[in-house]
Amino acid sequence: VLTTLERRFNLQSADVGVIASSFEIGNLAFILFVSYFGAKAHRPRLIGCGGIVMALGALLSALPEFLASQYKITDSWRKDLGRDVCSNTSKADEPCGNRANTNMMYLLLIGAQVLLGIGATPVQPLGVSYIDDHVKKKDSSLYIG
Repeated sequence: VLTTLERRFNLQSADVGVIASSFEIGNLAFILFVSYFGAKAHRPRLIGCGGIVMALGALLSALPEFLASQYKITDSWRKDLGRDVCSNTSKADEPCGNRANTNMMYLLLIGAQVLLGIGATPVQPLGVSYIDDHVKKKDSSLYIG
């Protein structure tokens, strides 16, 4: 997936690394709050809210594919420019001038990954403890696994 993002939106490897680590950033930002308030709140409800936030993050993660322009095969292939013919600074009269703004797609993908991380936060600390409290001891390892 990461190499496809690099090619599709003309991103560098460092940018794709930031996108991939945004999940962990969102997760780390909320783990203390969820762990503290989750012990006092309704745990299944918090896990369900996390699932809704994850669904929103998944929708935002797919959105750049629909917002970007489609691939167009043209006869004006230029080999003298190397692998990256379509760059973010291309002009409108060049073959790839109608390409979507990659900066916006980059920020959208980062936001989607942060939302996915925030939504996944309640599952680990609250889900395991909820299963441990409400399932028979011999079945809890099966449910947790």
